[in-house]
Amino acid sequence: MTISNEITKLNTNLTNSYTACQSKGATMPQNHNLDNLASCINSIPSGSSSALVTKTVTENGVYNANNDNADGYSSVTVNVQGGGNSKYGLSADNTLGDIDNNGILQHPSTSCNLVFTGVEGLGQEMLQYKFYNNPTIRTLSFPSLTILNKSQSMYLAFTNCSNLTTLDMGNLTTVTGYRAMASAFKNCTSLESIDLSNLATVDGDGAMVETFSRCTSLESIDLSNLTTVGTSSALNCTFSYCSNLENIDMSNVTTISGAQAMYYAFRDCKKLTSINLGNVTTINDNSMSYVFSGCTGITSVLFTNLVQIGQNSSTANYGQMGGCFMGCTNLTSITFPKLEKIYCTGGTTSSYGTFANNNKVQKMYFPKLDTITYGSGANTTNQNACKNVFYGCSDLTELHFAAANQSAIEASPGYSTLWGRGAGNATVYFDL
Repeated sequence: MTISNEITKLNTNLTNSYTACQSKGATMPQNHNLDNLASCINSIPSGSSSALVTKTVTENGVYNANNDNADGYSSVTVNVQGGGNSKYGLSADNTLGDIDNNGILQHPSTSCNLVFTGVEGLGQEMLQYKFYNNPTIRTLSFPSLTILNKSQSMYLAFTNCSNLTTLDMGNLTTVTGYRAMASAFKNCTSLESIDLSNLATVDGDGAMVETFSRCTSLESIDLSNLTTVGTSSALNCTFSYCSNLENIDMSNVTTISGAQAMYYAFRDCKKLTSINLGNVTTINDNSMSYVFSGCTGITSVLFTNLVQIGQNSSTANYGQMGGCFMGCTNLTSITFPKLEKIYCTGGTTSSYGTFANNNKVQKMYFPKLDTITYGSGANTTNQNACKNVFYGCSDLTELHFAAANQSAIEASPGYSTLWGRGAGNATVYFDL
């Protein structure tokens, strides 16, 4: 073995040693060399391999991590008894509110790993602000938490927890109520893993607005049991600017409705390459406007079972998928294999078109589509939305329909100007 290889090996081992010391809470020297390694090891907090600590907090009690003598690396299990308003929050300082009123406590002096049990029956606002702006908490687990149904129950709960890496809410099934999880993990820039694999329903105005916005270390998330996304702004900007998000499973979602329900949900998730929405059957309102805007890595979106866009009524649906794929430079064609009907009400503004401003998609395929119209009862203003279905789709060159539906498509409002695209800018094909 050469001297050069031995030197490389020593340097690698030295780097790994300092990394291990840092993970144990050691005081890190400015220079990571052999001379400083011994003192770095000696600075590791004592008791770093101590046994699991269990604390019990009764109703209206206070849990303060500064008082449990934990070493900061062993997990502390906090058993909340009584299902009331126990206060167990952690915050960077006391400037956010009075401890007695809001349960906002000073953070522990070292990093901490906490497991909260017995929290199923906690009252309203059970986690609101409770871990807000905490710089030391590393891992959290809520193994007994199943339902969140109070207004703002997780609003800003973990926002700005810059060192939170892992969160386990694997038994949580339902999130409902005004701002139920809004901004819950916003700016958790170290969050790498979160278990929401049993979450089935997200409902309520702003239920998950910006929940994971700017979680720049998050690479994947399992939402495979999520079936319903409802009410205004439910998933608005939920994963916006998650720059390392590569995989997300939403394959069992069936209904997306409510104004801006998924507005900008994945904005600028540049590493996201595909998403399966194969069980979605109906999209209403402008619920999917700008969902994948700026997702330059995305190459496919599956809408296998989508049957209808919009409502057969006078309800103003605006641009149900307007700007949905805006700036998706690698998504050049998309197919809607079962889509039968588009009801496009909403007004005269060009951006109200169903697929308006999807400015990178070149080809769109609609093998089953036979209805493009306004809903029954729509007034004259709302009827005009049908003239802007593809407005602003500047790269669109081909529109494909079935030959069997040619007469119906040619008779639809706005066909004479290709639904706002302008004659000559795209070619319509009626495929056999």
